[in-house]
This record gives sequence, structure tokens and C-alpha cells, in this order.
Amino acid sequence: MTPAEASAAASAVSSLPRIRALAGAMRDALRDGAVARMLVPPRETVEDASGAKFLSMPAVSPDHDLYVNKVATIVASPVAGRGSTVTSVVPMFSVSTGRFLGTLDGATVTNLKCAAVTALVTDRCAAPGSRVLGVIGSGVQARQQFLGVSAVRDLEEVRIWSRTPRHARAFAHAIADAAGERHRRPPRVVLCDSAERASDGVDILSTATTSVEPLPISARLPDHVHINCVGAHTTTSREVPVALLRDSVVIVEDLRTAIAEAGESHAGALELSALDTPDAPGDLARRRTVFASTGCAYLDLITCAHLVRHPDEAGKFRAADPAR
Repeated sequence: MTPAEASAAASAVSSLPRIRALAGAMRDALRDGAVARMLVPPRETVEDASGAKFLSMPAVSPDHDLYVNKVATIVASPVAGRGSTVTSVVPMFSVSTGRFLGTLDGATVTNLKCAAVTALVTDRCAAPGSRVLGVIGSGVQARQQFLGVSAVRDLEEVRIWSRTPRHARAFAHAIADAAGERHRRPPRVVLCDSAERASDGVDILSTATTSVEPLPISARLPDHVHINCVGAHTTTSREVPVALLRDSVVIVEDLRTAIAEAGESHAGALELSALDTPDAPGDLARRRTVFASTGCAYLDLITCAHLVRHPDEAGKFRAADPAR
């Protein structure tokens, strides 16, 4: 795929209607039991002596007649100071026939999935009148957070803090450009000089960083704040303090994965599938909630199925079927 094709594909799947539609598909699959009927083993990660990682995230859905396996490499960039390079693809097969259906660009699938699940959880948990979003981070994940939240809430202000001010400014320009393309009035963007100021008093907070220590989040978070925590995590490190998790309703994609990859501090969390059950807390929009995302392949599968149903757009980044 050329850079121009990748850009066109990313643009095609980053529209707010597309994000809302996929969030709806995720909600339907959770409600009707399609997710519960999927076969989703734990992701496999192989690490070599250099620190490079090789990942495999399979999922099988009889309801969607789809088997996918997002495979990825995470390798240190040869350019000093550039961090790691992530490359991923998602081959797809029919469950009923075994036929190869094509391959989707992994970054496109991941970015759309992240925006849509953010929209799904935010719409369920954030107060209806939420107007102020704080974002800590300024990379691709941070931009998907803005898209996901703005798909379900009419934002008036977005506060941004990044350890790289140049990236924060580029993020602010992207917000303005996105609003212009959609002929909407852009939210006011405030570039903050600290994570505390970016999070002080916000209705919704998104953290999307590689921090291995809890971020210095403001102590003045309102009782109704909803937090999307989507950045780096291990069983011993996370972006938000354990005390914040303990004092909040924590939501995860899959409890087994969350405990295995983010630690026992998530043992009392609700799964996404529990949000619309009779046992779910009925006052989530008035309580402090944290979506502690670790990722799960069932959401990648739903995203692939959604894209396959729209061949005009999915075809921009789907490999040719060798059986044709």
C-alpha cells in the first residue's frame, strides 16, 4: 500500500458516521450473544533477544462466518529517538468454507476499532451534558480518542497536554481541520502546560501515552468524570493511579485479558458485555468511570466484518483474493 492509499483508507474509515455505525455493531454483537459465542484465545507475544515483539491475536465468529488473526511486529526504529515501528495486517477467512477472503491493513482496523469502542463506552458512561474533553497524549491513539468522543458528545472544549509541544500543536490543527471538513464549528482547543491542567475539572479524560508510571492527573476530577485509559500498560505499570481505579467503576473489554495483561487491580472490573445487562449499575453517568483498555481480538473481528460489508471503502486497503 502506498502512503497515498493508506491516507485515503484512513480517511474513509475515520468519519464520525462510520465510527457511530461500528460502535452500534459492537453494541449489537455484545447484546445478542455473538461475542459470547466467539472463540478468542489469549494473544500470543514472542520477544527476541533484541526486544522486538511479534504478536498474534486470533478470533473466530460463527455468527459473522469469519476467522481473523491480527499479526503485528513491534521493532525498534533504526532512527534514534523515534521509538518503535509497528507493522500489522489482518488476514480473514470464512469459517464455513475456510476460504481466504483478503487482508486488511492492521493500523486502519486498529484505529477505527479504538475510535468506535471509545464511542461505545463514552456514550454509555459519560454524562449526557459532557462538553469538556481532556486528552493526555498527542499521537495516533490520542486522535482516535478525540474522534470517538466527538462521535457521541458535542464538545465545546478540548484540552491537550503532550510531553512534545510540537505534536500537541499538530494535534490541535488536526482538530480544527477535521471540523472544517465536516462543516462544523470546531471546539475550542486549549494547549496545556501540564497533565494536571489538561485534566482539571474535565467531563471526560482520555489518556493515550507510553508512560510506565501513573500520570500526574488533577485531584479535582468531578464525580461524574469518565476516563478512557488506552495507553501503555503492564501488570505492574499503568497510566492512572491504582487509587483512581479503586475509587471508580472500571470497565474492560475482557476480564481475563485485563487481569493477565494489566494486573489484579482490574479484578473487579465490568466487561463491556455487562454494561447493558440488568446487573449493570444504573447510574454510570453520575459515577466516576474508567475504561481501562487492553485490547481484545473480538473487537478487531467485528471491525473487519463491518469493513467487509462496505466493499467500496474496504477495497481501498484489502489485498486481492488469490483464489480469484
